[in-house]
Amino acid sequence: MKIIFPTYELTYTCDRIAASFIVTLNGIERNIPNNLFLAVFPRIDRRNRIASVEASAAELEALSVIADISDPLSSLITYELSERHGRNFVVTHMSSGQQLVCLPGAFRKIAGVSQRAVSGTAGLSAAKLADIGFIIEGGNTNDRNYQYANYA
Repeated sequence: MKIIFPTYELTYTCDRIAASFIVTLNGIERNIPNNLFLAVFPRIDRRNRIASVEASAAELEALSVIADISDPLSSLITYELSERHGRNFVVTHMSSGQQLVCLPGAFRKIAGVSQRAVSGTAGLSAAKLADIGFIIEGGNTNDRNYQYANYA
């Protein structure tokens, strides 16, 4: 008996200047370093600049984990204490451009920033981004964040 595994046709573009492959995962265009992409898909023809490869669910999951680790902007935020917003923090997610206002105590507790910090940048995990209130495509498993997004 032969088992058939479902596959997905993944289209990629090789960016030789940046030494990366450009793929779209969960609707977001991501850059994957050459060596990591080739580790997941060693069977591709390296001469093609634009092509497709059949990817299993496990390969797609591995690729999305690699993308999250290798993309420094995926978890980077900037924050600033704003007088205009009632002395609350204005927090911006760098890769998605989302911006929100967060209470100082809650933001400092979740992000782990100093009590004296009034502005700066930080790298946060997807779970902490969700706790702050950002909606990350393919990354939020917290349904309460989606509930607030429907009313915004």
